[in-house]
Amino acid sequence: MLNKINYFGGSSPKAGVTTAIGIFCLTLITSCRPSALPNQSSGERVSADDVENQRSPLLEGWSEPRAVLVFSGDEHGYLEPCGCTERQTGGFALRADLIRQIKEERSWPLTAFDVGGILNEKRVTYPQSKIKFNQMLQGFNQMGYQGIALGLEELLLGPDALYSQHANSSATEGYDVPFLAANVTIFGTKDLGTPINSRLVEVGDSKVGVIGIVGNTTRNKIAQTGLTADENQLKIDSPEDVLRTTIDELQKQSPDLLILLSHSEIDESEGLAKQFPEFQIVVTAGSAEDPLGKPSFVGETMIVHVGKKGKNVAAVGLFADGELKHELIELDKGRFKPHPEMIELMQSYQNDLQDHFSELVSDDLAIAHVTGGTFAGSKSCVECHKFAYGIWSKTKHAGAFQSLIEGHTEKDHTGKEQTAKGHADKKYSEENEKWISRIWDPECLCCHTTGWEPQTALRYQSGFKNMESTPLLAGQQCENCHGPAAEHVILEKSWKKNGGQLTSELIETRKSLQLLKAEAEQKVCARCHDHDNSPKFEFEKYWKEVNHSGRKD
Repeated sequence: MLNKINYFGGSSPKAGVTTAIGIFCLTLITSCRPSALPNQSSGERVSADDVENQRSPLLEGWSEPRAVLVFSGDEHGYLEPCGCTERQTGGFALRADLIRQIKEERSWPLTAFDVGGILNEKRVTYPQSKIKFNQMLQGFNQMGYQGIALGLEELLLGPDALYSQHANSSATEGYDVPFLAANVTIFGTKDLGTPINSRLVEVGDSKVGVIGIVGNTTRNKIAQTGLTADENQLKIDSPEDVLRTTIDELQKQSPDLLILLSHSEIDESEGLAKQFPEFQIVVTAGSAEDPLGKPSFVGETMIVHVGKKGKNVAAVGLFADGELKHELIELDKGRFKPHPEMIELMQSYQNDLQDHFSELVSDDLAIAHVTGGTFAGSKSCVECHKFAYGIWSKTKHAGAFQSLIEGHTEKDHTGKEQTAKGHADKKYSEENEKWISRIWDPECLCCHTTGWEPQTALRYQSGFKNMESTPLLAGQQCENCHGPAAEHVILEKSWKKNGGQLTSELIETRKSLQLLKAEAEQKVCARCHDHDNSPKFEFEKYWKEVNHSGRKD
Protein backbone atom coordinates (compact mmCIF):
# COMPACT_ATOMS: atom_id res chain seq x y z
CA MET A 1 0.00 0.00 0.00
CA LEU A 2 1.38 3.41 -0.92
CA ASN A 3 1.75 6.11 1.68
CA LYS A 4 -1.10 8.56 2.07
CA ILE A 5 -0.85 11.58 -0.22
CA ASN A 6 -2.19 15.06 0.34
CA TYR A 7 -4.16 15.19 -2.89
CA PHE A 8 -5.43 18.70 -2.32
CA GLY A 9 -2.33 20.73 -1.55
CA GLY A 10 -1.06 23.54 -3.74
CA SER A 11 -3.13 25.87 -5.90
CA SER A 12 -6.90 26.14 -5.87
CA PRO A 13 -8.49 23.12 -7.58
CA LYS A 14 -11.19 25.29 -9.09
CA ALA A 15 -8.57 27.35 -10.90
CA GLY A 16 -7.15 24.20 -12.44
CA VAL A 17 -10.60 22.94 -13.38
CA THR A 18 -11.45 26.19 -15.09
CA THR A 19 -8.23 26.08 -17.09
CA ALA A 20 -8.79 22.49 -18.13
CA ILE A 21 -12.35 23.20 -19.26
CA GLY A 22 -11.24 26.19 -21.25
CA ILE A 23 -8.45 24.42 -23.09
CA PHE A 24 -9.34 20.82 -23.68
CA CYS A 25 -12.11 18.96 -25.48
CA LEU A 26 -14.68 16.70 -23.87
CA THR A 27 -13.83 13.09 -23.15
CA LEU A 28 -16.08 10.33 -21.91
CA ILE A 29 -16.35 8.43 -18.68
CA THR A 30 -16.17 4.71 -19.22
CA SER A 31 -15.15 2.03 -21.64
CA CYS A 32 -17.57 -0.43 -23.15
CA ARG A 33 -18.57 -2.19 -26.30
CA PRO A 34 -21.91 -3.35 -27.77
CA SER A 35 -22.92 -6.77 -26.55
CA ALA A 36 -23.98 -7.98 -30.00
CA LEU A 37 -22.16 -7.57 -33.27
CA PRO A 38 -23.32 -8.06 -36.84
CA ASN A 39 -22.43 -11.23 -38.66
CA GLN A 40 -20.48 -9.69 -41.51
CA SER A 41 -21.24 -12.50 -43.93
CA SER A 42 -24.99 -12.55 -43.42
CA GLY A 43 -25.76 -9.13 -41.97
CA GLU A 44 -27.59 -10.81 -39.07
CA ARG A 45 -27.15 -9.92 -35.43
CA VAL A 46 -25.36 -12.45 -33.26
CA SER A 47 -25.60 -12.71 -29.50
CA ALA A 48 -22.89 -11.57 -27.10
CA ASP A 49 -22.36 -15.17 -26.01
CA ASP A 50 -21.78 -16.21 -29.63
CA VAL A 51 -19.28 -13.37 -30.06
CA GLU A 52 -17.35 -14.49 -27.00
CA ASN A 53 -17.41 -18.13 -28.05
CA GLN A 54 -15.98 -17.21 -31.48
CA ARG A 55 -12.93 -15.41 -30.05
CA SER A 56 -9.57 -16.89 -30.96
CA PRO A 57 -7.63 -18.67 -28.23
CA LEU A 58 -5.19 -16.40 -26.45
CA LEU A 59 -1.74 -16.16 -28.12
CA GLU A 60 -2.54 -19.02 -30.46
CA GLY A 61 0.52 -20.53 -32.12
CA TRP A 62 2.99 -19.08 -29.64
CA SER A 63 5.41 -21.77 -28.51
CA GLU A 64 7.68 -21.08 -25.55
CA PRO A 65 8.67 -17.45 -26.12
CA ARG A 66 11.85 -16.22 -24.47
CA ALA A 67 9.93 -13.19 -23.24
CA VAL A 68 6.44 -11.71 -23.47
CA LEU A 69 6.06 -7.93 -23.47
CA VAL A 70 2.67 -6.38 -22.71
CA PHE A 71 2.09 -2.80 -23.83
CA SER A 72 -0.72 -0.40 -22.96
CA GLY A 73 -1.39 3.33 -22.98
CA ASP A 74 -3.87 6.17 -23.43
CA GLU A 75 -6.09 4.84 -20.63
CA HIS A 76 -7.53 8.34 -20.28
CA GLY A 77 -8.79 7.66 -16.76
CA TYR A 78 -10.43 4.30 -17.39
CA LEU A 79 -9.38 2.34 -14.32
CA GLU A 80 -12.44 0.12 -14.75
CA PRO A 81 -15.61 0.18 -16.87
CA CYS A 82 -18.45 1.77 -14.93
CA GLY A 83 -20.74 -1.28 -15.01
CA CYS A 84 -23.69 0.64 -16.48
CA THR A 85 -24.16 -2.04 -19.12
CA GLU A 86 -23.13 -5.66 -19.26
CA ARG A 87 -20.17 -7.06 -21.17
CA GLN A 88 -18.07 -3.92 -21.00
CA THR A 89 -14.49 -4.61 -22.01
CA GLY A 90 -11.20 -3.42 -20.59
CA GLY A 91 -10.10 -2.31 -17.16
CA PHE A 92 -7.32 -3.24 -14.79
CA ALA A 93 -9.14 -6.24 -13.31
CA LEU A 94 -9.29 -8.09 -16.64
CA ARG A 95 -5.81 -6.94 -17.66
CA ALA A 96 -4.38 -8.37 -14.45
CA ASP A 97 -6.00 -11.72 -15.23
CA LEU A 98 -4.42 -11.71 -18.70
CA ILE A 99 -1.01 -11.20 -17.11
CA ARG A 100 -1.75 -13.90 -14.54
CA GLN A 101 -2.68 -16.38 -17.26
CA ILE A 102 0.58 -15.78 -19.12
CA LYS A 103 2.84 -15.81 -16.07
CA GLU A 104 1.20 -18.49 -13.94
CA GLU A 105 -0.70 -20.82 -16.28
CA ARG A 106 1.88 -20.78 -19.08
CA SER A 107 4.97 -19.94 -16.99
CA TRP A 108 6.21 -17.54 -19.65
CA PRO A 109 8.52 -14.71 -18.52
CA LEU A 110 6.67 -11.40 -18.86
CA THR A 111 7.07 -7.70 -18.29
CA ALA A 112 4.84 -4.74 -19.14
CA PHE A 113 5.17 -1.07 -20.05
CA ASP A 114 2.74 1.81 -20.58
CA VAL A 115 3.18 4.57 -23.15
CA GLY A 116 1.48 7.18 -20.95
CA GLY A 117 -1.79 9.08 -21.02
CA ILE A 118 -3.16 7.54 -17.83
CA LEU A 119 -5.66 10.27 -16.92
CA ASN A 120 -8.59 11.99 -18.60
CA GLU A 121 -7.08 15.07 -20.27
CA LYS A 122 -10.06 17.28 -19.48
CA ARG A 123 -10.19 16.32 -15.81
CA VAL A 124 -6.49 16.04 -15.10
CA THR A 125 -6.53 18.89 -12.54
CA TYR A 126 -9.58 17.60 -10.65
CA PRO A 127 -8.92 16.31 -7.11
CA GLN A 128 -10.48 12.98 -8.15
CA SER A 129 -7.87 12.55 -10.89
CA LYS A 130 -5.03 12.93 -8.41
CA ILE A 131 -6.55 10.17 -6.28
CA LYS A 132 -7.07 7.99 -9.35
CA PHE A 133 -3.49 8.59 -10.54
CA ASN A 134 -2.09 7.24 -7.28
CA GLN A 135 -4.36 4.20 -7.37
CA MET A 136 -3.62 3.42 -11.02
CA LEU A 137 0.12 3.54 -10.34
CA GLN A 138 -0.43 1.04 -7.53
CA GLY A 139 -2.30 -1.16 -9.99
CA PHE A 140 0.51 -0.99 -12.55
CA ASN A 141 2.96 -2.05 -9.86
CA GLN A 142 0.80 -4.96 -8.72
CA MET A 143 0.51 -6.17 -12.31
CA GLY A 144 4.29 -6.17 -12.70
CA TYR A 145 4.77 -3.15 -14.97
CA GLN A 146 8.34 -1.87 -15.09
CA GLY A 147 7.95 1.57 -16.63
CA ILE A 148 5.48 4.28 -17.67
CA ALA A 149 6.37 6.86 -20.30
CA LEU A 150 5.35 10.36 -19.35
CA GLY A 151 2.59 11.57 -21.62
CA LEU A 152 0.39 14.61 -22.10
CA GLU A 153 -1.86 13.95 -19.13
CA GLU A 154 0.99 13.15 -16.75
CA LEU A 155 2.83 16.34 -17.70
CA LEU A 156 -0.35 18.39 -17.25
CA LEU A 157 -0.22 17.44 -13.56
CA GLY A 158 2.87 19.63 -13.32
CA PRO A 159 6.37 18.96 -11.98
CA ASP A 160 5.38 19.33 -8.31
CA ALA A 161 2.74 16.60 -8.54
CA LEU A 162 5.01 14.32 -10.56
CA TYR A 163 7.87 14.61 -8.13
CA SER A 164 5.59 14.15 -5.11
CA GLN A 165 4.12 11.01 -6.66
CA HIS A 166 7.61 9.69 -7.45
CA ALA A 167 8.86 10.39 -3.91
CA ASN A 168 5.84 8.70 -2.36
CA SER A 169 5.99 5.68 -4.68
CA SER A 170 9.74 5.09 -4.52
CA ALA A 171 9.57 5.11 -0.72
CA THR A 172 7.16 2.18 -0.83
CA GLU A 173 8.71 -1.25 -0.51
CA GLY A 174 8.42 -3.29 -3.70
CA TYR A 175 7.44 -0.39 -5.98
CA ASP A 176 9.24 -0.56 -9.33
CA VAL A 177 7.39 1.48 -11.97
CA PRO A 178 9.53 4.51 -12.82
CA PHE A 179 8.49 7.37 -15.06
CA LEU A 180 10.40 7.25 -18.37
CA ALA A 181 11.13 10.36 -20.45
CA ALA A 182 14.62 10.90 -21.86
CA ASN A 183 13.79 14.42 -23.05
CA VAL A 184 12.01 15.70 -19.91
CA THR A 185 13.77 17.49 -17.06
CA ILE A 186 12.02 18.82 -13.94
CA PHE A 187 13.44 21.47 -11.60
CA GLY A 188 16.51 21.91 -13.77
CA THR A 189 18.22 18.58 -13.07
CA LYS A 190 18.19 14.92 -14.03
CA ASP A 191 19.51 13.95 -10.58
CA LEU A 192 16.13 13.77 -8.81
CA GLY A 193 15.51 10.17 -9.85
CA THR A 194 12.56 11.01 -12.09
CA PRO A 195 11.92 10.85 -14.93
CA ILE A 196 14.67 8.44 -15.95
CA ASN A 197 15.94 8.29 -19.52
CA SER A 198 15.86 4.52 -19.93
CA ARG A 199 16.13 1.24 -18.12
CA LEU A 200 17.35 -2.29 -18.79
CA VAL A 201 15.16 -5.10 -17.46
CA GLU A 202 15.70 -8.83 -17.46
CA VAL A 203 12.80 -10.93 -18.71
CA GLY A 204 13.68 -14.59 -18.41
CA ASP A 205 17.07 -14.93 -20.06
CA SER A 206 16.56 -11.80 -22.19
CA LYS A 207 17.67 -8.24 -21.56
CA VAL A 208 15.23 -5.60 -22.73
CA GLY A 209 16.23 -1.95 -23.05
CA VAL A 210 13.44 0.63 -22.91
CA ILE A 211 13.54 4.37 -23.62
CA GLY A 212 10.66 6.79 -23.14
CA ILE A 213 10.24 10.08 -24.98
CA VAL A 214 7.67 12.86 -25.26
CA GLY A 215 7.13 13.60 -28.94
CA ASN A 216 7.11 17.08 -30.45
CA THR A 217 3.38 16.74 -31.07
CA THR A 218 2.84 16.35 -27.33
CA ARG A 219 5.56 18.87 -26.50
CA ASN A 220 3.74 21.54 -28.52
CA LYS A 221 0.47 20.90 -26.67
CA ILE A 222 2.23 21.29 -23.34
CA ALA A 223 3.86 24.52 -24.51
CA GLN A 224 0.40 25.97 -25.24
CA THR A 225 -0.54 25.59 -21.56
CA GLY A 226 2.44 27.63 -20.38
CA LEU A 227 3.86 24.81 -18.27
CA THR A 228 7.22 24.97 -20.04
CA ALA A 229 7.55 28.75 -19.86
CA ASP A 230 10.07 28.36 -17.03
CA GLU A 231 12.59 25.68 -18.06
CA ASN A 232 13.86 25.54 -14.49
CA GLN A 233 10.50 23.99 -13.64
CA LEU A 234 9.78 21.85 -16.69
CA LYS A 235 11.92 21.44 -19.79
CA ILE A 236 11.05 19.23 -22.75
CA ASP A 237 13.73 18.86 -25.41
CA SER A 238 13.13 17.66 -28.93
CA PRO A 239 13.38 13.84 -28.93
CA GLU A 240 15.93 13.93 -31.76
CA ASP A 241 18.26 15.93 -29.48
CA VAL A 242 18.48 13.21 -26.84
CA LEU A 243 17.77 9.86 -28.48
CA ARG A 244 21.16 9.23 -30.08
CA THR A 245 23.04 9.67 -26.80
CA THR A 246 20.43 7.68 -24.86
CA ILE A 247 20.53 4.79 -27.35
CA ASP A 248 24.33 4.69 -27.27
CA GLU A 249 24.39 4.57 -23.47
CA LEU A 250 21.79 1.80 -23.33
CA GLN A 251 23.49 -0.30 -26.02
CA LYS A 252 26.61 -0.47 -23.85
CA GLN A 253 24.60 -2.90 -21.69
CA SER A 254 24.03 -5.20 -24.69
CA PRO A 255 20.22 -5.46 -24.69
CA ASP A 256 18.66 -8.27 -26.72
CA LEU A 257 15.78 -5.96 -27.64
CA LEU A 258 15.52 -2.18 -27.83
CA ILE A 259 12.11 -0.54 -27.35
CA LEU A 260 10.93 3.07 -27.67
CA LEU A 261 7.86 4.21 -25.78
CA SER A 262 6.84 7.19 -27.91
CA HIS A 263 4.16 9.44 -26.51
CA SER A 264 3.60 11.00 -29.92
CA GLU A 265 1.15 10.99 -32.75
CA ILE A 266 1.57 7.97 -35.04
CA ASP A 267 3.27 9.85 -37.88
CA GLU A 268 5.91 11.17 -35.52
CA SER A 269 6.49 7.75 -33.96
CA GLU A 270 6.97 6.27 -37.42
CA GLY A 271 9.41 9.06 -38.26
CA LEU A 272 11.46 8.28 -35.16
CA ALA A 273 11.48 4.60 -36.12
CA LYS A 274 12.92 5.54 -39.50
CA GLN A 275 15.48 7.91 -38.01
CA PHE A 276 16.58 5.46 -35.30
CA PRO A 277 16.38 1.95 -36.80
CA GLU A 278 18.12 0.49 -33.74
CA PHE A 279 14.67 0.12 -32.17
CA GLN A 280 13.09 -3.25 -32.90
CA ILE A 281 9.79 -2.03 -31.38
CA VAL A 282 8.25 1.45 -31.21
CA VAL A 283 5.11 1.68 -29.08
CA THR A 284 3.06 4.73 -30.03
CA ALA A 285 0.36 6.78 -28.39
CA GLY A 286 -2.40 8.41 -30.39
CA SER A 287 -3.74 5.30 -32.12
CA ALA A 288 -7.40 4.55 -32.80
CA GLU A 289 -9.59 3.56 -29.86
CA ASP A 290 -9.77 0.04 -31.31
CA PRO A 291 -6.69 -0.30 -33.53
CA LEU A 292 -6.15 -2.87 -36.23
CA GLY A 293 -5.05 -6.24 -34.96
CA LYS A 294 -1.82 -6.30 -36.95
CA PRO A 295 1.14 -3.98 -36.34
CA SER A 296 2.65 -1.80 -39.01
CA PHE A 297 6.35 -1.72 -39.84
CA VAL A 298 8.90 0.94 -40.71
CA GLY A 299 11.74 -1.01 -42.20
CA GLU A 300 12.41 -3.78 -39.69
CA THR A 301 10.88 -1.84 -36.79
CA MET A 302 7.49 -2.99 -35.48
CA ILE A 303 5.09 -0.12 -34.71
CA VAL A 304 2.77 -1.20 -31.89
CA HIS A 305 -0.64 0.48 -31.46
CA VAL A 306 -2.27 -0.02 -28.05
CA GLY A 307 -5.62 1.72 -28.55
CA LYS A 308 -7.39 3.90 -26.02
CA LYS A 309 -9.40 3.62 -22.80
CA GLY A 310 -7.75 0.37 -21.75
CA LYS A 311 -10.02 -1.85 -23.83
CA ASN A 312 -7.06 -3.58 -25.50
CA VAL A 313 -3.42 -4.29 -24.81
CA ALA A 314 -0.72 -5.41 -27.22
CA ALA A 315 1.44 -8.46 -26.51
CA VAL A 316 4.73 -9.03 -28.31
CA GLY A 317 6.60 -12.30 -27.95
CA LEU A 318 10.38 -12.59 -28.39
CA PHE A 319 11.44 -16.05 -29.58
CA ALA A 320 14.73 -17.94 -29.58
CA ASP A 321 15.54 -17.13 -33.19
CA GLY A 322 14.94 -13.41 -32.61
CA GLU A 323 11.48 -13.55 -34.23
CA LEU A 324 8.82 -11.20 -32.86
CA LYS A 325 5.15 -12.15 -32.76
CA HIS A 326 2.38 -9.64 -32.06
CA GLU A 327 -1.21 -9.95 -30.86
CA LEU A 328 -3.70 -7.22 -30.02
CA ILE A 329 -5.76 -8.56 -27.12
CA GLU A 330 -9.25 -7.33 -26.37
CA LEU A 331 -9.90 -7.59 -22.64
CA ASP A 332 -13.27 -9.29 -22.77
CA LYS A 333 -15.14 -11.10 -20.00
CA GLY A 334 -15.28 -14.32 -22.01
CA ARG A 335 -11.58 -15.06 -21.68
CA PHE A 336 -10.69 -13.04 -18.58
CA LYS A 337 -12.15 -12.74 -15.10
CA PRO A 338 -11.72 -9.88 -12.65
CA HIS A 339 -8.50 -10.36 -10.69
CA PRO A 340 -8.97 -10.23 -6.88
CA GLU A 341 -6.10 -7.78 -6.39
CA MET A 342 -7.64 -5.31 -8.81
CA ILE A 343 -11.04 -5.68 -7.15
CA GLU A 344 -9.30 -4.72 -3.92
CA LEU A 345 -7.68 -1.81 -5.75
CA MET A 346 -11.09 -0.54 -6.89
CA GLN A 347 -12.36 -0.82 -3.33
CA SER A 348 -9.32 1.11 -2.11
CA TYR A 349 -9.99 3.77 -4.75
CA GLN A 350 -13.62 4.14 -3.70
CA ASN A 351 -12.53 4.30 -0.05
CA ASP A 352 -10.14 7.12 -0.93
CA LEU A 353 -12.95 8.96 -2.71
CA GLN A 354 -15.14 8.59 0.37
CA ASP A 355 -12.37 9.85 2.65
CA HIS A 356 -11.97 12.97 0.51
CA PHE A 357 -15.58 13.34 -0.58
CA SER A 358 -16.12 16.75 1.01
CA GLU A 359 -13.31 18.12 -1.16
CA LEU A 360 -14.67 16.42 -4.29
CA VAL A 361 -18.10 18.05 -3.93
CA SER A 362 -16.92 21.30 -2.38
CA ASP A 363 -18.49 24.59 -3.36
CA ASP A 364 -15.10 25.63 -4.78
CA LEU A 365 -15.51 23.01 -7.51
CA ALA A 366 -19.24 23.56 -8.12
CA ILE A 367 -20.36 25.36 -11.27
CA ALA A 368 -23.36 27.59 -11.94
CA HIS A 369 -26.18 26.24 -14.06
CA VAL A 370 -26.58 28.08 -17.36
CA THR A 371 -30.11 29.16 -16.31
CA GLY A 372 -28.97 30.43 -12.94
CA GLY A 373 -31.68 28.27 -11.38
CA THR A 374 -31.72 26.11 -8.25
CA PHE A 375 -32.67 22.42 -8.04
CA ALA A 376 -35.70 21.46 -5.95
CA GLY A 377 -36.11 17.69 -6.44
CA SER A 378 -38.89 15.67 -8.05
CA LYS A 379 -40.99 15.58 -4.88
CA SER A 380 -41.73 19.23 -5.51
CA CYS A 381 -43.16 18.35 -8.95
CA VAL A 382 -45.64 15.64 -7.95
CA GLU A 383 -48.41 17.93 -6.66
CA CYS A 384 -49.01 19.44 -10.10
CA HIS A 385 -47.57 16.72 -12.34
CA LYS A 386 -48.98 13.47 -10.97
CA PHE A 387 -49.15 11.74 -14.37
CA ALA A 388 -45.59 12.61 -15.33
CA TYR A 389 -44.30 11.73 -11.86
CA GLY A 390 -46.08 8.39 -11.99
CA ILE A 391 -44.37 7.44 -15.24
CA TRP A 392 -40.96 8.64 -14.06
CA SER A 393 -41.20 6.75 -10.77
CA LYS A 394 -41.51 3.43 -12.67
CA THR A 395 -38.46 4.01 -14.84
CA LYS A 396 -34.84 3.05 -14.17
CA HIS A 397 -34.11 6.75 -13.89
CA ALA A 398 -35.85 6.78 -10.51
CA GLY A 399 -33.56 4.02 -9.20
CA ALA A 400 -30.36 5.34 -10.72
CA PHE A 401 -28.75 6.10 -7.37
CA GLN A 402 -29.62 2.69 -5.98
CA SER A 403 -27.91 1.08 -8.97
CA LEU A 404 -24.63 2.60 -7.77
CA ILE A 405 -25.01 0.46 -4.66
CA GLU A 406 -26.26 -2.76 -6.24
CA GLY A 407 -24.90 -2.65 -9.78
CA HIS A 408 -26.99 -2.47 -12.94
CA THR A 409 -30.16 -4.48 -13.44
CA GLU A 410 -30.38 -7.21 -16.05
CA LYS A 411 -32.97 -9.77 -17.05
CA ASP A 412 -32.61 -13.35 -15.82
CA HIS A 413 -33.60 -16.44 -17.81
CA THR A 414 -37.29 -15.91 -16.92
CA GLY A 415 -37.28 -12.35 -18.26
CA LYS A 416 -37.54 -10.88 -14.76
CA GLU A 417 -35.22 -8.02 -13.91
CA GLN A 418 -32.80 -8.62 -11.08
CA THR A 419 -30.11 -6.46 -9.50
CA ALA A 420 -26.53 -7.55 -9.98
CA LYS A 421 -26.41 -8.85 -6.40
CA GLY A 422 -29.67 -10.74 -6.64
CA HIS A 423 -29.54 -12.09 -10.15
CA ALA A 424 -31.07 -15.53 -10.71
CA ASP A 425 -28.30 -16.73 -13.00
CA LYS A 426 -25.52 -18.21 -10.85
CA LYS A 427 -22.63 -17.31 -13.13
CA TYR A 428 -23.84 -13.75 -13.50
CA SER A 429 -24.48 -13.44 -9.77
CA GLU A 430 -21.02 -14.69 -8.78
CA GLU A 431 -19.42 -12.17 -11.11
CA ASN A 432 -21.39 -9.25 -9.73
CA GLU A 433 -21.19 -10.14 -6.05
CA LYS A 434 -17.90 -8.29 -6.36
CA TRP A 435 -19.75 -5.11 -7.29
CA ILE A 436 -18.32 -2.18 -5.33
CA SER A 437 -20.52 0.75 -4.39
CA ARG A 438 -19.89 3.92 -6.40
CA ILE A 439 -21.89 6.37 -4.26
CA TRP A 440 -18.77 8.44 -3.51
CA ASP A 441 -17.58 8.58 -7.12
CA PRO A 442 -18.32 11.91 -8.89
CA GLU A 443 -17.79 10.30 -12.30
CA CYS A 444 -20.75 8.04 -11.50
CA LEU A 445 -22.85 10.49 -9.49
CA CYS A 446 -22.96 12.85 -12.46
CA CYS A 447 -25.42 10.55 -14.29
CA HIS A 448 -27.07 8.84 -11.32
CA THR A 449 -28.14 11.89 -9.31
CA THR A 450 -29.72 15.28 -9.99
CA GLY A 451 -27.81 18.50 -10.45
CA TRP A 452 -24.53 17.50 -12.11
CA GLU A 453 -23.07 18.26 -15.53
CA PRO A 454 -22.54 14.74 -16.94
CA GLN A 455 -19.82 15.31 -19.51
CA THR A 456 -17.54 17.26 -17.17
CA ALA A 457 -18.53 15.39 -13.98
CA LEU A 458 -18.90 18.66 -12.10
CA ARG A 459 -21.64 19.43 -9.59
CA TYR A 460 -23.96 22.36 -10.08
CA GLN A 461 -24.01 24.70 -7.10
CA SER A 462 -27.34 23.39 -5.81
CA GLY A 463 -26.90 19.82 -7.05
CA PHE A 464 -26.74 16.52 -5.19
CA LYS A 465 -24.01 16.17 -2.55
CA ASN A 466 -24.89 13.13 -0.48
CA MET A 467 -27.82 11.30 1.08
CA GLU A 468 -27.44 13.20 4.34
CA SER A 469 -27.69 16.75 2.99
CA THR A 470 -29.51 16.36 -0.37
CA PRO A 471 -31.51 13.10 -0.32
CA LEU A 472 -34.29 14.61 -2.46
CA LEU A 473 -31.86 14.85 -5.40
CA ALA A 474 -30.86 11.17 -5.52
CA GLY A 475 -31.60 9.47 -8.83
CA GLN A 476 -31.97 10.73 -12.40
CA GLN A 477 -34.88 13.14 -11.87
CA CYS A 478 -37.10 15.60 -13.72
CA GLU A 479 -34.78 18.59 -13.47
CA ASN A 480 -31.87 16.91 -15.20
CA CYS A 481 -33.93 17.08 -18.38
CA HIS A 482 -36.18 20.09 -17.78
CA GLY A 483 -33.78 22.29 -15.82
CA PRO A 484 -33.67 23.49 -12.20
CA ALA A 485 -37.17 24.37 -11.10
CA ALA A 486 -37.06 25.86 -7.58
CA GLU A 487 -38.20 29.28 -8.79
CA HIS A 488 -40.99 27.69 -10.84
CA VAL A 489 -42.25 25.81 -7.77
CA ILE A 490 -42.32 28.98 -5.67
CA LEU A 491 -44.21 30.92 -8.32
CA GLU A 492 -46.74 28.11 -8.88
CA LYS A 493 -47.44 27.75 -5.17
CA SER A 494 -47.88 31.48 -4.80
CA TRP A 495 -50.27 31.65 -7.75
CA LYS A 496 -52.22 28.64 -6.50
CA LYS A 497 -52.58 30.23 -3.08
CA ASN A 498 -53.38 33.79 -4.14
CA GLY A 499 -55.10 33.23 -7.49
CA GLY A 500 -55.42 36.04 -10.01
CA GLN A 501 -53.93 36.42 -13.46
CA LEU A 502 -50.90 34.44 -14.57
CA THR A 503 -47.86 36.65 -14.28
CA SER A 504 -45.42 37.00 -17.15
CA GLU A 505 -42.73 35.63 -14.83
CA LEU A 506 -44.75 32.45 -14.17
CA ILE A 507 -45.51 31.99 -17.85
CA GLU A 508 -41.84 32.38 -18.67
CA THR A 509 -40.74 29.73 -16.12
CA ARG A 510 -43.30 27.30 -17.53
CA LYS A 511 -41.94 27.81 -21.04
CA SER A 512 -38.33 27.49 -19.92
CA LEU A 513 -38.98 24.06 -18.41
CA GLN A 514 -40.68 22.60 -21.48
CA LEU A 515 -38.65 19.98 -23.32
CA LEU A 516 -39.38 19.06 -26.91
CA LYS A 517 -38.69 15.56 -28.15
CA ALA A 518 -36.19 16.75 -30.75
CA GLU A 519 -34.31 18.74 -28.12
CA ALA A 520 -34.23 15.75 -25.80
CA GLU A 521 -32.78 13.54 -28.51
CA GLN A 522 -30.15 15.99 -29.65
CA LYS A 523 -29.09 17.75 -26.46
CA VAL A 524 -30.25 15.97 -23.33
CA CYS A 525 -30.28 12.16 -23.38
CA ALA A 526 -26.90 11.76 -25.07
CA ARG A 527 -25.13 13.56 -22.23
CA CYS A 528 -25.38 10.33 -20.23
CA HIS A 529 -26.48 7.81 -22.86
CA ASP A 530 -23.34 8.27 -24.92
CA HIS A 531 -21.49 5.58 -26.86
CA ASP A 532 -19.39 4.54 -23.89
CA ASN A 533 -22.14 4.29 -21.28
CA SER A 534 -25.01 3.14 -23.48
CA PRO A 535 -23.71 1.50 -26.65
CA LYS A 536 -27.12 -0.08 -27.30
CA PHE A 537 -29.08 3.13 -26.69
CA GLU A 538 -31.84 3.71 -29.24
CA PHE A 539 -33.66 6.97 -28.63
CA GLU A 540 -37.02 5.99 -30.13
CA LYS A 541 -37.10 2.74 -28.17
CA TYR A 542 -36.28 4.28 -24.82
CA TRP A 543 -38.35 7.41 -25.39
CA LYS A 544 -41.46 5.26 -25.23
CA GLU A 545 -40.50 4.16 -21.73
CA VAL A 546 -40.06 7.68 -20.35
CA ASN A 547 -42.43 9.73 -22.50
CA HIS A 548 -44.94 11.70 -20.39
CA SER A 549 -45.90 14.47 -22.80
CA GLY A 550 -49.35 15.99 -22.53
CA ARG A 551 -51.14 17.09 -19.34
CA LYS A 552 -53.09 14.00 -18.23
CA ASP A 553 -53.30 14.61 -14.46
